[in-house]
Amino acid sequence: MNNSQGGPFEVAGTNICQNCGKLTLINEEHSSNKKVGIYYPLVGWMFFFISLVFIPLLFGALAFCMGLLTYFERNKVHGVILMCFAAAGLILGSMISFMVAGTMFI
Repeated sequence: MNNSQGGPFEVAGTNICQNCGKLTLINEEHSSNKKVGIYYPLVGWMFFFISLVFIPLLFGALAFCMGLLTYFERNKVHGVILMCFAAAGLILGSMISFMVAGTMFI
């Protein structure tokens, strides 16, 4: 497509062909930047491992929240896996702390 001065239009981020002006289909899953939210899974896995040995109720819940953010911001499969591990870490960490110390807060 050309503008009134005879030059081409520069349209960024649209689904319109620059040559003919027809609507094109772009798969949004491949065009999005998947590096967004790398912080969430890293911190989530760190919270999971901490929940196994120290304050499982707090760190297990934080790991689950990071899994939820991973699900929405980065990767749905990785988010679900992290949320499952966070729930397991919360339960397993609580059982370990109860057996070792007799309380669920250590």
